[in-house]
Amino acid sequence: SPRCPSPLRALPARQQPSSPPATHSHESAPACARAKRLRARETARARKLTAKGRHLAQGGSSALMCALRALVLRAAAVGAAATRTSTVAIKNERASDVYCHLPTTLLPPTIHVGEAIVVAGVEVPATIRCGEDEAVVDGGGYAVVTVADDALRVDDANAFQLELNRAAHVCEAADPEGASFGPTAFVDCVYGEAFGGGVRRDDAPNAWPDLWRDTDYWRLCEPSAPSPALRSFEAAAAPGVFVDVLRETPFVALARGFVSGDECDDVARTTPAVRNLARARVGGGAGSTSFSDARETLSTNLFVDWDDAERPLTLVAARTVELASELIGETIPYEAQEPVNFLHYRSGYEYKPHSDGGGRKVGARFATTLVYCDAADAGGATVFPVPPTLKFSPKRGDLLFFEYKNGRGRVPR
Repeated sequence: SPRCPSPLRALPARQQPSSPPATHSHESAPACARAKRLRARETARARKLTAKGRHLAQGGSSALMCALRALVLRAAAVGAAATRTSTVAIKNERASDVYCHLPTTLLPPTIHVGEAIVVAGVEVPATIRCGEDEAVVDGGGYAVVTVADDALRVDDANAFQLELNRAAHVCEAADPEGASFGPTAFVDCVYGEAFGGGVRRDDAPNAWPDLWRDTDYWRLCEPSAPSPALRSFEAAAAPGVFVDVLRETPFVALARGFVSGDECDDVARTTPAVRNLARARVGGGAGSTSFSDARETLSTNLFVDWDDAERPLTLVAARTVELASELIGETIPYEAQEPVNFLHYRSGYEYKPHSDGGGRKVGARFATTLVYCDAADAGGATVFPVPPTLKFSPKRGDLLFFEYKNGRGRVPR
């Protein structure tokens, strides 16, 4: 992956694979060591043979060169591992042409009105200057710089991804049946449409797979229709609410209008933790957590007070557990649940395909319930990309329930 540092560069210099035997003492660390041993012997002989003093001086110089060479190699390895690059799109939204400058990057003389250019391999952080304005581009991967009338706006990879999405919809509309475009031709069309045609495939060859995985996944997330229900029934745990079953095994079902807008507002109003959102983390080994580009969302945990039956969060959580118990066919104890994880997705945010359940075994998460207190005007679907694929496009107040497969085979979403 181009985002991963080379394992070779990541090793300290002394752990680098040794090169073939060098003919000069300053070309490898092992050769330096041998040279030093030889010079030590020469030094002992030089005390007896002063005529060899010239060779002793030459040996000392060579040993010093060895040490300097090792330091240079080590510094070069550290520098190479620390270098980050980004593919940067620059859009001109001003009423006149503009000239932009990026250090160590050759840009066209001007960017015309309404046009954009894409440049790859920009070492970041870097300061971009367009006319009298400047801004800092930071973070590896992808970025979009918008040259507006009064300032420069720098957006991250989400803006790049959304532009590819817009272009893909244009290409899809031109060939909705897929009769003209094969997979390669479709991606070529996307590159030709993105940023007003300012991106060439050679400039960002990995942008589509990096940001959209592949064309089938994009179609599942975006233009495809939501999955139809296999059967429906009224929930005993929530009278008046109907459950649509999307898949029997592992079980996936939805309930439209499970909570009201007022209930969601009451939870947010009476739960202070909702106002303390932070970047979500993913779990690692031995209970550790870390940030990940695969999970873009703001998050906080809401701890349910099961002793306060009238609290808005408790009321919603209890009704959710009751419905989940009905769907799996066994009683779930309230106190055995994880905290309610409150999530907020900004425009362009996503949680890439993953599996975070362990099947039906003691201590493992075997099902998840999502309640949507708000929904996006476009996008925002939850999909299951492993065939047979499923897609759920939520509305405000909807609920989605899904089980995980038993054993080692887990179902990503």
